[in-house]
Amino acid sequence: MAWSLRARRIFPYVAWLTLLLNVLVILGGTVVRATGSGDGCGASWPKCGQQFVPPSPAVETVIEFSHRASSFAAALAVAAVFFLALRAWPRRHAVRRAATLSAVLILVEVSLGATLVLFGWVDADVSMGRMIVVPLHLVNTFMLLGSTTVTAWWGSGFPLPRTEGKRRSIRWLWAGVAVLLVLGATGALNALADTIFPSGVGAGDVTDEFGGTAPLLLQLRIVHPIVAVIGGLMVGWIAAETAKRGSRRTRRLAAIVSSVVLVQFFIGIANFYLLAPLSMQVIHLLVADVLWISFVLFGAAWLGDPIEAKKPEGVLA
Repeated sequence: MAWSLRARRIFPYVAWLTLLLNVLVILGGTVVRATGSGDGCGASWPKCGQQFVPPSPAVETVIEFSHRASSFAAALAVAAVFFLALRAWPRRHAVRRAATLSAVLILVEVSLGATLVLFGWVDADVSMGRMIVVPLHLVNTFMLLGSTTVTAWWGSGFPLPRTEGKRRSIRWLWAGVAVLLVLGATGALNALADTIFPSGVGAGDVTDEFGGTAPLLLQLRIVHPIVAVIGGLMVGWIAAETAKRGSRRTRRLAAIVSSVVLVQFFIGIANFYLLAPLSMQVIHLLVADVLWISFVLFGAAWLGDPIEAKKPEGVLA
């Protein structure tokens, strides 16, 4: 019992730190891709070349090895959260289930990263396999961030979900989740295209992208901006409409979601006109992570709010 109480006291700190660490790992992955360092350790995993720690690494090797080391640290952090949840909460508790999901997703995350390396789907590779695994990797990453977020939220003592009387709102929340996952998947393909096929903004460049001989990855680049505008507006609307019956905390989180959507619009435009430099790619992905996490927090807060009973007709408020 004493160990269980200690585990609950330290759990929020470990869980929120784990979320931050995973965000940093994601940004590190952007640096690996944008700098073409994915082949820094060769087609070997988990070793970097012939050794676990390369003795005299090149710059690309340092970048790739640093990303692998930080990913390993993030996996250990997720494992720590999982074991703390097992000790601190009973079976079928929401915190325990969310922590278990995070543990499963971190294993999938590692497997997808290893797949890219072992199959040589790195650097300038434009194979269909890479075009499938890269967006799947991003979707799994978002799901990992989402499960880690609700683990930390519920583990910090915020209200657990109450689904009674919220079926319609829950459907809209899931719609928002689906939209954000599609945004992330198409954005991952766009980022890959920006790295392999850097382009200008002139008429000739646009014509080359949509020509019949253009690579499929280039032709798909138009999808993300369209989805981003429509999907961003939809996510902002879902947050604003759903929060009308929510608590003050829920309304504040909904306002954050709408604000981040607006900020991301301007960052996306800047990323396009500046021809996607590394700094803008990192910022763009960071804000995408913030948008995803804030929407998940908004959904968790809304599900924890009590539903006010409807007043009978003819009764004055």
